[in-house]
Amino acid sequence: MFSFAALLTLLATVVMAAITCALVLATAADWPAALLSAGTAGAITLGTVPRLLGKGAGEDE
Repeated sequence: MFSFAALLTLLATVVMAAITCALVLATAADWPAALLSAGTAGAITLGTVPRLLGKGAGEDE
């Protein structure tokens, strides 16, 4: 159904977004700021992890 790389990317994105949201909420910020921060962290993770997995497999860009 899913490849291992896709599953790992999805899991890393969700974990990073949840951690970022929790850390921002812990600073007593408003929830819109926490959601925006979580979305940004998730997007960065979603863009970075596939590249790292590709380089580990020996693929060139």
